[in-house]
Amino acid sequence: MQKRKFVYLSMVLLAVFCFSSCEYDVIEVKQIVIPPDQEMSFSNDILPIFTSNCVDCHNGTTSPDLRSENAYNSLLSGDYLDTTDPENSDLYQKLQSDSHGARASSEEKQWILEWIKRGAKDN
Repeated sequence: MQKRKFVYLSMVLLAVFCFSSCEYDVIEVKQIVIPPDQEMSFSNDILPIFTSNCVDCHNGTTSPDLRSENAYNSLLSGDYLDTTDPENSDLYQKLQSDSHGARASSEEKQWILEWIKRGAKDN
């Protein structure tokens, strides 16, 4: 009986120790505001995001082809952009998906969403 009490007490102490040593960090997602009068350029603002985060996989073998010379036309022809409902655009939904290997930061994703909201122009 003493041995059983010792085992239970040991388990309780171990559980208390394990759970009390956990730290929780609050991750704050920084919401950026892109001023409406700030110009956005596909080639200067959006394409560099694809180049640094996406081209490793989307290099002509996986759709859409996001290499600089093909990115815009590939997004258009593949129906990845929906300027009438930007949050539901296939491009933005893929970026938000946990199952997708997107490495873009939350700020970069916001830039892409804003670009779609502004008509996804090739400028």
